[in-house]
Amino acid sequence: MNHLPVALLGGVVYYIDARKRLCSLREGECLVEYGEPLEAAGICAGVGGCGNHRIFIADRATPSLKVFDPLSRRLDTLAILPSEPLGIAKEDCTIVVSLAGALWEFDLKTLEPAGRWPL
Repeated sequence: MNHLPVALLGGVVYYIDARKRLCSLREGECLVEYGEPLEAAGICAGVGGCGNHRIFIADRATPSLKVFDPLSRRLDTLAILPSEPLGIAKEDCTIVVSLAGALWEFDLKTLEPAGRWPL
């Protein structure tokens, strides 16, 4: 079974389709095509705190943390990850990305990595 990264933001379901593009059920179409296909380990909605109303993506293709703004329809890279991501979560102004054997934290207030903890 294939992993289908999904996130719910403002009543809209966002997902990475089979062609590795960010899509929306509301739009019924691809929202953005990045230079390279997205190999998303996971996506999460920016609900509350910093980064509110954006979609965050842990991308394995180029190990990085990306952000999609539905208003501008821009997909930007926030940070390069130290290794390939396995998943992602967000609360308030903190994003946590799981890596093999570690958790990596990113602070949306400062737009800087906030730490890395071995598991």
